Amino acid sequence: MRQRRSDSETPPAAAPEAFPAPEAPDAPEAPAAARSYSTLVWRRLRRDRVAMVSAGVLVAIVAICFLGEPIATRVLGHGPNDIFPLASDINKQLLPVGPWSRVPNSHTVITPPHTGTTLFILGGDGPLGRDLFLRVLDGGRTSLELAVGASLIAVLLGGTLGLLSGMFGGWTDAAFSRVTELIMGFPVLLFLVTLGYTVSDRLQRVTLHGSVPDGVVSLVVILGVFYSFYPLRLVRSQVLQLREQEFVEAARSVGASELRIVRQHLLPFIWGSLLIYATQLLAVTIFLEAAFSILNVGISLPTASWGNLIAMNYGSALNAPTTGAGDDAVRTTYLLVFWPSMLLFLTVLSVTLLAEGVRHAIDPQAAAT
Repeated sequence: MRQRRSDSETPPAAAPEAFPAPEAPDAPEAPAAARSYSTLVWRRLRRDRVAMVSAGVLVAIVAICFLGEPIATRVLGHGPNDIFPLASDINKQLLPVGPWSRVPNSHTVITPPHTGTTLFILGGDGPLGRDLFLRVLDGGRTSLELAVGASLIAVLLGGTLGLLSGMFGGWTDAAFSRVTELIMGFPVLLFLVTLGYTVSDRLQRVTLHGSVPDGVVSLVVILGVFYSFYPLRLVRSQVLQLREQEFVEAARSVGASELRIVRQHLLPFIWGSLLIYATQLLAVTIFLEAAFSILNVGISLPTASWGNLIAMNYGSALNAPTTGAGDDAVRTTYLLVFWPSMLLFLTVLSVTLLAEGVRHAIDPQAAAT
């Protein structure tokens, strides 16, 4: 028989299972940093590739116009307004030399002996034989200064008057509204044409010597004042809606001043619309300057702008095929219009696409509808 195992041989009972140790509570997550409205707008704008490419193109154009022109002037040894009579070929009906040409470095028709040459990268700009490359860069600086200056005046003046009109109401709102309707009903083009044929010489003499070319200041002020009434109406309508909101009433109830209410409670809702309008007005102003130059109202020569460079050679480009000019003459004439037109087109397109991207970034829901 199988003998029973003694008690000493009995295996020990399994030790009772210990209670599992309680898990350590998870460390509280750090609260996400609050993002401001401007930060959210910038993040949306960065994801818009078309807008960012447009911004890059615009920055490149501004850089070559404002920084490239002085550098090129120093390297080439002549300025955009220097005249080289020998840069025009008399056998080609005084048409300027073509791109990448070397012309005698003389400002007179009679060339002294041992006269060196200077390089015209894009050729001459007309019968006077000025450097088209430097004229295009210098004209871009003039056009951009005009567009930025007029946009700033329009937005600052219109935004300020719109805030006053919407906040105070009463006779202030009525006066601004009547003046706005009067000015908006008056055609700016007719007004500028009238000025161009009456007091144009006096307006051309209004300038900031050494920083802004002749004629730019007066045109900036006129366009800025005329187009300030659009942001005035825009801001006024927004303020009339916002001033009745509960957060504005709460700020008044705790004793906040009107200036504090405007700065902290109204401007965050308004600056987006003003930014969109400013970017759109940039493109409009550049086009207007070109149109005014064709009508002999814009920037006067010898000050270069994209508008008057196009206007100066536009008629010649149209008439070149009908006058029986040779292929070289037709090609040269069209190139005089092509370069400023191309930079004008790229600038306006970039500003327009950037404005559309800013509008989507500021108000995605409204832009999607």
